[in-house]
Amino acid sequence: MIAMSELHKALEQLGPIDWADVPQDDNSLNPWMKKLFETGELICNSVPPPAGGNDFEQSQPTQPKPDTAKSSKEVVNSDARPVAPHPEHGDLQKSWGKPIKLGAKENPLGISVYKMAAKDRHGAWFARRQVLEGISITKVRRAMQREFAESLAQSGGPGAGNVRGIGGDRRLDKKEPGDVGKLEALQLSAQFPGPTTPREFITLLLTSENALSNKTTQDKHPIPRHYMVISKPLTHPEASDREGYVKGTYESVEMIREIPLNPAPEKGDDAKGDKHELNPVEWIMITRSDPGGGIPRFMVERGTPGSIAADVSKFLDWACPKDEIPDADADEDKQQEAQSQTANQQTPPAAPQQNAQAQPAHQQGGIIASLTGAVEAGIEAYAPASVANYTHAYMHPEDDTSDSSSSSDSSDAASFASARDHHDLGDHPAEKPAHGGTAVAASTDTLGATSTTSSTTLPMGSSPHDKELRKIDKDRAKIEAKIHKKQDAEAVKLASHKEKDPEDVAKYQEKYDTAMAKLQEKREKELAKLEHKREKEISKAQRKRSVQLNRDEASRVARERDDFRHQVDLLKRENGMLREQMADLERENTILVEKVNKIGGVGALQDIKSEVQH
Repeated sequence: MIAMSELHKALEQLGPIDWADVPQDDNSLNPWMKKLFETGELICNSVPPPAGGNDFEQSQPTQPKPDTAKSSKEVVNSDARPVAPHPEHGDLQKSWGKPIKLGAKENPLGISVYKMAAKDRHGAWFARRQVLEGISITKVRRAMQREFAESLAQSGGPGAGNVRGIGGDRRLDKKEPGDVGKLEALQLSAQFPGPTTPREFITLLLTSENALSNKTTQDKHPIPRHYMVISKPLTHPEASDREGYVKGTYESVEMIREIPLNPAPEKGDDAKGDKHELNPVEWIMITRSDPGGGIPRFMVERGTPGSIAADVSKFLDWACPKDEIPDADADEDKQQEAQSQTANQQTPPAAPQQNAQAQPAHQQGGIIASLTGAVEAGIEAYAPASVANYTHAYMHPEDDTSDSSSSSDSSDAASFASARDHHDLGDHPAEKPAHGGTAVAASTDTLGATSTTSSTTLPMGSSPHDKELRKIDKDRAKIEAKIHKKQDAEAVKLASHKEKDPEDVAKYQEKYDTAMAKLQEKREKELAKLEHKREKEISKAQRKRSVQLNRDEASRVARERDDFRHQVDLLKRENGMLREQMADLERENTILVEKVNKIGGVGALQDIKSEVQH
């Protein structure tokens, strides 16, 4: 419990901060940043390493030369494991529990993903950890340093030029106090797929290649090459709310570090070769996010595990093909020009179709993908079936145009049949023509396939009518299964008779045909009963809906009538009050006229009238 409490205290340090609370002079900023990086080190070391693998001293690189991978599919998981951290950090690994189970489609790289409930009444924390080979730590580090600079150099819509979903719009401040690292205040943005409002994130970004201490390694082992990124939500005086954006927040620590199977040469050494670039790269990330806009927390958390796993593939697909990755400030003039254009935009324009924005939501990585996936997952789980189906079609249009297998064809047909069952009063596809005993088989196969798939794709409504329709489909499936079973039994019996008594084949064939005809007749009767029951249920549902519509209309008319009556009553009361006020004024006027006449005579009253008229 003490270890877990220490971890949650460290996670609290990733919380929001005001720019006024950030030290502005280097003497104060340097130790402040160093303390934050120590916190980040503790958090990263708390994430359990992947299961299995080989001890650090027994491992060897598996790649023949550095940076052989040209996409995420060519990057491989390494069996090498790092030196165990200091016990103070190692004990924290129990806090995360067991990895979340993800399918191969969600997690093709087999990344270990964890979830841990927060203690501050905010969202849960998620973490991932893996060890890669096929790309060097130098290339990954340069790619991470370039990531936001890539989008800062491009103007356009929300998230323009992004790599993992969130793009940089403006750099509000930048400080580099000594060799501890770099601090930046960034205005970021992202665009959800579909007709949703763009998100804005104001972030304090701290990066360092000198963030780790001896608590990462033990004894004689040197501190490995690494790169750490800490993101904290920020309130900045130059980042006022932008029209057309919803403000979100995210907190994260991300770190890469090598497993030094081949130690890197010291700076200034004349040693040649690049064996150290074959070292496996360990990649750790801890995060939580809030997209704003009132999206429920459970919806965000539902889509996060698969999305942070996809985050890795997205980044590697961008970084691996690059032979040379420019420095973060290589095109600083272009970045400033693009930022000026972005700052002059009052409302977010349509985002260009590039990088992550050109990808479907489920292929995006990073925070934005987790938010998008969360929204969609929540809709599918809690919204009516028609809304969920529409949303999925909107977010994944490629599903309708991609090559489909026989199973997807069946699914499409079943969905169509299901919709027609509910809206077209039970019309069914015509049965295929056939002859003799084959007629039963063909007809039964057609209807059986429709029945089974229809029952599995019916909207899972909770109304009595939906439940009754699902029950009818189940009964129909049972009938078809029963028919198939009897048909198979008769076919086996016929084959047995043909083998034992070949001379009486005609007699047995006649018996078989008779049995098939009876089965066909029985099937048609039972299915006709079910169809009548279905039509009756649908008719009942339509009548009930019609009655409800009439009630709603009557209720609306009654409300409008009551509203008008209320308004009339108010007007009557107001009219009565005005009449009373007029009567009071007339009495007061009469008294005033009498008193004026007594005091000043008729001439005084005429003088007053003259002054009032002028």
